[in-house]
Amino acid sequence: MFMTDILGLVLLLTTGVVALLMCIWLIIDYAKNRKPYHILWAISMAVLFVSGVLIILFDWGVLENALVPAVAALIPVGFATGLLYVTFENRWYARIFGVLEVLLIITLVFLRYFAEDLSTAFIMIIHIPAGLAIVILPIYTAIIKDTEMTSIMFSIGGLLISIGGALLAFLKLGSAILSAETIFLILPGLLLIVGALISLGIIFPTKWRPTFEIFNKKQNI
Repeated sequence: MFMTDILGLVLLLTTGVVALLMCIWLIIDYAKNRKPYHILWAISMAVLFVSGVLIILFDWGVLENALVPAVAALIPVGFATGLLYVTFENRWYARIFGVLEVLLIITLVFLRYFAEDLSTAFIMIIHIPAGLAIVILPIYTAIIKDTEMTSIMFSIGGLLISIGGALLAFLKLGSAILSAETIFLILPGLLLIVGALISLGIIFPTKWRPTFEIFNKKQNI
């Protein structure tokens, strides 16, 4: 398995710090304002933080653990479910989507232990709907002027994390688009960019950002 160099470790560590700070901020805001989408995004940030720490400690070989892909799937699922919740007044869209995705993740755990050959392709069933939601919904809210254009940073982050996931999936399936060395070389930087863009996509749009003293505008939700 490819060993991460010093720069990669620094990038992963920075990603972890960004994710942890956002997670704490979102949890604090949830405790005060009880906005469900903030706790969903906090879960995604927490998993991103833990993922980075595990890669730093055990390198990319940790991805071979049966539980890691299932837990990592919570990153896009949490972001997507939160976006569905905050975008549409009918909360059942988010609830149904979230329940279905959790059931798929549980099924993935089962497949990783008992039918590993099927599990890699099955991961795509979880990631594709979540990835599409992350990319499309912030753009949609910007188009209908429900959020500022800054929400599109959320979409770009979602697109990049989807690309990273696709690269890993095709590598696992034996149809690699890039070599394993290239993929593991670019992933630390890609994860940092994703973490930064999604964080900015959460912070700046008035509609869904957490409260913070430097922001004086009233939130819409």
